[in-house]
Amino acid sequence: MPLVYRISRVFVQLGMRGYFRKLEVTGAGNIPATGPVIFASNHPSSITDALILGLGAGRMLHFVAHSGLFRDRWRAWFLRSSGVIPVYRPRNVDGAADKNVTMFTACHEVLAAGGAIGIFPEGTSAEELRVQKLKTGTARIVLSAEDEGDWQLGVVIIPVGLNFESQRRFRSRVLLRFGKPIVVAEYRRAYQEDPVAAVNELTVLLQEALRREVVNVERSEYVGLVQDIEKVYKKELLDRDDLTIPGRSRFQRDQTVTREIARALEYFYERSPEVIWQLTRMMKLYQDKRHKLRLKDELLRLEQGPTVRAEVWRFVAMGVAGLPLALYGMVGNLLPYKLTYRLAKRFAPDLTKVHGYQLGIGAGAFLLWYALLLTVIARRFGVWGAAAALVTLPAAGLFAREYARRMKTRRRMLRFAYLELLQGYRVQELRLQRRRLIRELDMALAQYSRALTEESQRGEESES
Repeated sequence: MPLVYRISRVFVQLGMRGYFRKLEVTGAGNIPATGPVIFASNHPSSITDALILGLGAGRMLHFVAHSGLFRDRWRAWFLRSSGVIPVYRPRNVDGAADKNVTMFTACHEVLAAGGAIGIFPEGTSAEELRVQKLKTGTARIVLSAEDEGDWQLGVVIIPVGLNFESQRRFRSRVLLRFGKPIVVAEYRRAYQEDPVAAVNELTVLLQEALRREVVNVERSEYVGLVQDIEKVYKKELLDRDDLTIPGRSRFQRDQTVTREIARALEYFYERSPEVIWQLTRMMKLYQDKRHKLRLKDELLRLEQGPTVRAEVWRFVAMGVAGLPLALYGMVGNLLPYKLTYRLAKRFAPDLTKVHGYQLGIGAGAFLLWYALLLTVIARRFGVWGAAAALVTLPAAGLFAREYARRMKTRRRMLRFAYLELLQGYRVQELRLQRRRLIRELDMALAQYSRALTEESQRGEESES
């Protein structure tokens, strides 16, 4: 493992741990400890995807990245020293096909040596909540490498699903799902008979494998409905004792539910579109009324809202108890925090770049701010005062952020209690409408579950 790669990995680990709340991994048992492998992932968040995949895979990855990143001399040196392989896009580079011969050669050498490659076969990042049509490059690399090695290399493709809790929020969660390996040697006969057909077949298989690892909404017009159902129905499902949802953590189960919501809508689109029409109609009526009252859906899950008096006491108690530490954390971190957010929002070209910009701008802003702040503290209170500030300020900043979030929730609860006191009939009407919507969703879930069970039984019968 090159020295540059090892040093970079340390800084990436520190950055990821500070920026994201948690990086969760499932399917780690599908990752071969040795031998040639390509990790093929979806690409929702630009450069951040490579950083996360490189950490989660547990092996040194030679990433395939577009040649535009190599234009600057120093950046090109850094990337090549880290094992990154340039690929040339025909729309950006003249004679790309000839230049990509070197890319194929480099990938073949990595795989022949038992190494690992990281690649994003969609080609570019996209804001859409679905896997884009894959380029054929991944399949061409692995099939030609095996053919060159007389089909003795043992190359596998690991489909990887990158799932972000939020595309823009600081301290959100990330889930890396490593799917079952695709054994390339199984395509030997197909490749020898018709290389083009074999490449296309393997690409289609990889696309389907990636779709199983992420939230994939094929029809863009359903994205809003998926998100609405997720907000209204997900907690209902997660809190049911009679429903087993795969996943070791709450976030993993969250992702499982959202993936199944998208798949269920695809099922109803093909077989019972009237279910989607009914859900869309009822959801719109409910959301329109909810927005008019400016109420969060989670509040309407409560059968009986809190009293104004109780909420006033909770608000005051929490405010007084946490305010001193929150103020300390806010004063010490608010300026670089807000500056990072505003600059990233202004300069990030699109949603896929937000995490990367916030990481880069935030690292520079916080380092500069802490250097200035600690210098002032050291002059006023000495080295030990600066050391104490360095140890406590980051934690206090995270506390301030969480404190602000919780106080916002308490303020929302207080407003809800006040609204229910004055306009209880409107709140109760909205609760009833929500219950009708939940019943409709329950019926759709039962229909979808029966269809899955029947499909599974037919599969078992055909195998036997």
